[in-house]
Amino acid sequence: MRILLLAAILLVLQLPAPVTTPQFEGGLAQPVFTGQPVVRHNVWVEVPDVDTDRDGVHDRIRVQISRPDATERGTKLPVVLVASPYSGGTRPYPQHEVNVALFVPGAARVISPPPAPPPAREGTPYFGNEPPIRDLAASGYQAYFLPRGFIFANANSLGTGHSTGCPTIGGIEENLAMKAVIDWFNGTGRAYDIEGKPATAYWTTGATAMIGTSYVGTLPIGAASLGVDGLKAIVPIAGVSSYYDHRRSYGTVINSFPTIGTDADTLFDNILTRRYPEACAEMRERIARGKDRETGDYNAFWDERNYVKEAARFKTAVLISHGLNDFNVKPRHAARLWAALKTHKVPAKIWWHRGGHGDRAHRTRQAVWRDTLNRFWSHHLFGVENGAMDGPRAVIERENHAWIEYRDWPVPGAQATTVRWSPGTLANGIGRLAVQKPPPGVVEVIVDDASIDAAALVAAPQSPHRLLYQSPALAAPVHVSGIPSVYTIAFELQPHDYIFPAGSRIGFVLLSSDRLFTLRPPPGTQLTLHASESTLTLPVVGGEQAFVTASRPRVTRIP
Repeated sequence: MRILLLAAILLVLQLPAPVTTPQFEGGLAQPVFTGQPVVRHNVWVEVPDVDTDRDGVHDRIRVQISRPDATERGTKLPVVLVASPYSGGTRPYPQHEVNVALFVPGAARVISPPPAPPPAREGTPYFGNEPPIRDLAASGYQAYFLPRGFIFANANSLGTGHSTGCPTIGGIEENLAMKAVIDWFNGTGRAYDIEGKPATAYWTTGATAMIGTSYVGTLPIGAASLGVDGLKAIVPIAGVSSYYDHRRSYGTVINSFPTIGTDADTLFDNILTRRYPEACAEMRERIARGKDRETGDYNAFWDERNYVKEAARFKTAVLISHGLNDFNVKPRHAARLWAALKTHKVPAKIWWHRGGHGDRAHRTRQAVWRDTLNRFWSHHLFGVENGAMDGPRAVIERENHAWIEYRDWPVPGAQATTVRWSPGTLANGIGRLAVQKPPPGVVEVIVDDASIDAAALVAAPQSPHRLLYQSPALAAPVHVSGIPSVYTIAFELQPHDYIFPAGSRIGFVLLSSDRLFTLRPPPGTQLTLHASESTLTLPVVGGEQAFVTASRPRVTRIP
């Protein structure tokens, strides 16, 4: 009996003590906290001087904390904050009428009104902590990174779930709410537990990263635009960098595919999931009025929601991931943010993938993407010197789905190359795309018809509703990398990075309305193109010489 007791005592003494210190190998955080209990609790962080629901008290953000048990024994770890307007669920998504005539300055126009807001609520303030408190689903990254020493904080954004206040759809208040949470991690500000007692973040170093996709990837950009000291790294995936570019384009209202007929006010309705939503009637009215769906012009409402112009304030490193074929949050958002970050020398890297809206890099290249995040966060949150910001700044998924690293983006060597349109020189009325200027006075005409999808117009062998210009079959590959632009009436097209293979043609299609992506005015409007005065500028790697060489007709030699 004594021998068995002695053996048991020795076994206990030989068990390793719980790990309390993060460990790194090859510059990557290791899963040394695996198996430890996870401490999970909720706090409500007060947002100073923000009362969007007008109930007389500062708004509060509900945050669910998940952290290794070692943080109860003196270990302090950094935080990955994932804030979402969707984690509290969603509500029906109203739609605006899209079959309307386009705005004409000075002309009278009848606009169908947006859905009426609910009546204002009167009563006592709401603090968000009324039971039952629903658990927030863990981020897809949590299972991998929490055992590696990263605390995860999942939050309901303003006016959603168990947070108070009202959504502002990218407005300053949503960004201030994120700042308040990060400030609280760093020992300033106030927060309360589920019982309403003051809470402190004694378990964190205060160093914070943010990550997310779509709206969840937009909130990190908005927070960074305030220059928050504790925000060390953000990973916006398919994030909005300017709300005008999401809902408008060069003075036109975008038909927001795939949720056709939606706008800032109907998105407000979709995410307003807090209790007592009637408290937000005034805020909804402000958003419905400020968005100006009539003219589509850029105004003060949209300017407040333009984070690109605030790039100089960023105090955070940025790792962007975006789809080159994202028809929701279009590639323009990543490209314009990227250019602004470069201008202001903000440390940044970018991943372009060939998918649409979503976190494709995590799905298709998970191991490498997670290692990249690990290195990025280990460097910026723990201070590990691991070369995270060294080497190539851009990674692009190529046409064959291979991921290629480049020193920068646009790919070095890309030069603005001006090409012109010569009508009707190819079969079926298809015009030619070449550097040579067509004869003066050449014009072409299209008749608008919004009932036809753009894809159908592009595929049609001939159509009065679109103009199509093509290069000759290419004798060599042509790499387009960057932002194309057109016309005497100058505007940018969506950015792209594509290598046209030998034998293919570079094409340009001109049309007006599109059933899926624009408003749908009555058909029949005639538009005239002065082809001889118009140009298309392509960012071609190798410049004009590369385009001209590849566009020369191939000569077949007869032996």
